[in-house]
Amino acid sequence: MASSRPTVYAVDEYDPLEFDAVLVREDALVCLDGTDSVRVVPMDKVNHVEADPDSMLVERELPETFYGGGEYGFVDVEAYPDLEQHLEELEAEQY
Repeated sequence: MASSRPTVYAVDEYDPLEFDAVLVREDALVCLDGTDSVRVVPMDKVNHVEADPDSMLVERELPETFYGGGEYGFVDVEAYPDLEQHLEELEAEQY
């Protein structure tokens, strides 16, 4: 059974790496596991990212205050209450 968490397959890692959030930037992935620790994987070391398409957030939905934001990302929003609140505020703005 496939993992429901975003999974990164990296060149230098034997096993896939699971995270609560993977933010995609131009030259790196910023990977978060729900704690204060952050792992950065250079884009040239990434084979691919496997994630539920429903967990995808685009640039506007990823504020700079959320670990510097990203072009897009895959996030378990329930693991990040501040981000969940941000998304609720965005939804309230739409008429």
